[in-house]
This record gives sequence, structure tokens and C-alpha cells, in this order.
Amino acid sequence: MFNLYFRGCVPFKDVYIHAVIQDGEGRKMSKSLGNGVDPLDIIASHGADAMRYTLASMATNTQDVRLPVELDSTTGKNTSSKFDIGRSFAVKLWNASRFVLMQLENGKAATSPEPIDELKWSMADRWIVSRFNRTVEEVSATLGSYRFDQYAKAVYDFFWRDFCDWYVEFAKPQMKDASRQAQTAQILASVLDGALRLLHPVIPHITEVLWWKLNEVCPRRGLPGRIDCPENVSRLIRAPFPSVGGFLEASEHIFPRIQELVSVIRNVRNDYKVDARKSVTVHIMAPGDSARQIMALQPAIEMMATCRLAGVAPNVAPPAGAVRATADKCELFIEGLVDVAADAARVARQRDELEKKISTLKGRLSNEGYIARAPAKLVAETKEQLQAAEAELAKLP
Repeated sequence: MFNLYFRGCVPFKDVYIHAVIQDGEGRKMSKSLGNGVDPLDIIASHGADAMRYTLASMATNTQDVRLPVELDSTTGKNTSSKFDIGRSFAVKLWNASRFVLMQLENGKAATSPEPIDELKWSMADRWIVSRFNRTVEEVSATLGSYRFDQYAKAVYDFFWRDFCDWYVEFAKPQMKDASRQAQTAQILASVLDGALRLLHPVIPHITEVLWWKLNEVCPRRGLPGRIDCPENVSRLIRAPFPSVGGFLEASEHIFPRIQELVSVIRNVRNDYKVDARKSVTVHIMAPGDSARQIMALQPAIEMMATCRLAGVAPNVAPPAGAVRATADKCELFIEGLVDVAADAARVARQRDELEKKISTLKGRLSNEGYIARAPAKLVAETKEQLQAAEAELAKLP
């Protein structure tokens, strides 16, 4: 009404109505019930960024959202474990960014960068740049539709999973390689720049401080046509929000295969309870293109999977006693995992247990009284259990 009277126009067309925050039992927070949470208490215990991120991640399209409330025995004030998610992410953002900044500072490549040359980029380099632009595209859509929860999830997944869990790990050996260091440093700096701008609306304080440090360590950054980074912007709050750059679609198809390869080796190690510090020997039978892509990232794969790649080729012969696994179009042979006698005893025990289970289930299904009296759903479940046990038995060596 004031805008119509003084300015002759409507100030806004959209109104965002957030959900009602209830306690863990679905009751509306109130002073009389004592089930409310004071934002100032959360800022004191978790930090303003943690609170802001958590509330954004809860801003769904539902009418009500629940926030479990507990009494903090130390302070005597109400709190919620829900805010631990925001605090964990804020700590991850701070620690990972500081690590990247340290890598840039020690490498010295960021202070005197060489021209960007995409022909020198590894598959991991191409993938993270493309993933960043996919995230910008997704985030722009979620903000345009006021889906703040989806925005919070998208930036979380990109920074924690794509950037920290995968790219930073692949970048470590590249930063030690003189032929790759300069290009990798520019990609690290540019992606971190873009990530801080993506995260700033929801985690403003930590990102602002990290931005100042990034300006000190690597004042010139950016990947032409891929990630545009602002120059001479001293404060992140004044920097433009990222825009979508060019994608590198081939890397989005190829690099996930490398991720699957690393994950399969890790899973096999876990299945056989291999000590985390013990390296295993891996032979990989892979088609020509896949073999070349694996060998190009060999140091990073060996580091991330704690293994040694003894052979990668289309015609690798399986070593005796090696455990066999598959990843995409590749066949893996992992040595040194199995105590032959212990494994034979394990398989024998498993076979005996399955045969007893199958015998019991067959006996139950051959009992006409059971079939007649038992509910149809229970009979169907018994048949499914029998099929699953027979399939598991057939897989045993």
C-alpha cells in the first residue's frame, strides 16, 4: 500500500511463505510449552552460518517441518541436533578450503599462472569444471523456484562430495607434478572461487573470510569460457553470482567410471577387512580407451584406493588366487586378499548354512497344511526367500 501510494507501483509479485517449524513431537513452538529454540542460543553454540544453512535446508514445500528439541545439559538452554548438520558442513568448508589455499600457496603456481590450456587438463580437471557448471545450472533453477532446500542440497553435494571427496584427492598428485601443477592450481583456485560464490548466500561469514585469503594467495584466476571469476573484487558480498559456463560432456561420462573403479576396489578391501594402510595389487582387464584413461590417472587411483596397479590392458591374465570384481566395462583381479584355507572354510560354512535354510524352506512349502492355513502373503514371502537362498548358493565357488 505504501508503494502504491508513494511510488505508484507494486513492490513485488511473489511472496515466499515458509513452513511452520514444530518440535520433534509435531507441536508448535511456544514459550508456555518451553519447546522453542532461541536463534541466539544456536548462534552461540553452533555459529550463525550453521544455523542459516540448516534452516535453508529445511525450507521445503511442505506445510510443517519438525525440529527435534533437546535441553543442553551444559548451558541449560534448548538446542537441536539438527543444527549439527550445518556445523559439520561449515567446518568441512573451512578445513577443506584452507587445505586448498595451502596447496596453492606452497605450489607458487597460482601467483604466476601460465595461460589456460585445456589440452593439458586431466580427465579429473575436465570433470570438476563441468560438474561446477552443472551445479550452477541446477542452483539457478532451484533459486528461481524458491526451493531453498534443493539449493542447500545442491551446493552441499558439489562441495563435499564432488570437490572435496574426489577432485581435491585427484589434484594432490597433480600438484606434485611440475608439468601439471600450474593448470591444476588455476582449476583449484577457479572452482574454489565459484564454490564460495555459490555458497555465500547460505554461509556468508566463513565464505567471506575465505574469499579474502583466496585474493591474497591467487589474485588472478578464472577459466575463460568455463568459469568466469571477477577481478579486483575485495569483498565477496559484492561479487556476482556464478553464471553457467561451457560443459565438458565427455568427462561427465568417463570420470564416473574412474570413480566406480576406485569405489569397487575400496569395497572389496572392506569386504575382506584389509588394513587401511596396506596396499593391494590390482590387475585390470580394460578396453583400449578405458585402459588409457585409467593409466592417465594412475597415481591418483593408487592413492585413493590404496593399491598398486600392476597391469592395465585389454588382455590381462588373472593371477592365481586373485579376487575378481567388475567395474563398468573393466574386470579387476585383486591379489593378496585371501587366505586360501580360511576362505575355503568360510565358503563351506556359508554353503552349509544356505543348504540348511533351503531344506527348511522347501519342507515348509511342501507341507499342504502350511499352504492351506498360512496367509497368501506369508507363503509368497517364503517362496521369495527360497529363490533368494538358491540364487546365493549358486553364486558360491
